This record gives sequence, structure tokens and C-alpha cells, in this order.
Amino acid sequence: GKFQRRVLWAAGLCFTADATEVMLLSFLSLTLQSEWALTPTQTANMTACVFAGSLVGTLILGYLGDHLGRRPAFLLSCAIISLFGVFTAFATG
Repeated sequence: GKFQRRVLWAAGLCFTADATEVMLLSFLSLTLQSEWALTPTQTANMTACVFAGSLVGTLILGYLGDHLGRRPAFLLSCAIISLFGVFTAFATG
């Protein structure tokens, strides 16, 4: 019904935003490595931090989803992804 379509769109947009950031990291890591004069170890650490953040976020938001409900946890997840996506857009140096 209508509710299921709204949930599908909301979840799809949130997952798309998250996947886009991970995809951009894979494309930009080599560019950032040369632009910022990073060593391969520093580049790997940067990538590892992104996935470590995903792990910690999943554990925390999963716990919150179990205890507060899926809707608040999902909305918090969307807010976090949006907020840090905007912060990333304005990171200049």
C-alpha cells in the first residue's frame, strides 16, 4: 500500500546516500593520496576508519532499534548520514 511505498522510498534514499559515500571513497582515495601526499598506510587507515565507523554505528543503532523501535533508530541514522554528508561537502583542507 501507500505506507509500504513510503517506507521503501525512505529506506532506499538512506541506503543510497550511505552507499554513495562509500563508493566515492573508493574512487577518491587514490586522488586524495596524491593530492594530500598520503602514504599508502595513511590511505588504508582512512578507509579503515570509514568502515570502523560503519561497524560502531551499526552496533549502536541496532541496539537503539531494539530498545527504542525501528523508526527512531532509522530517523537517527538518516540524520547522521545527512549531517556528516553535509560536513564532508564543506571539508576543504
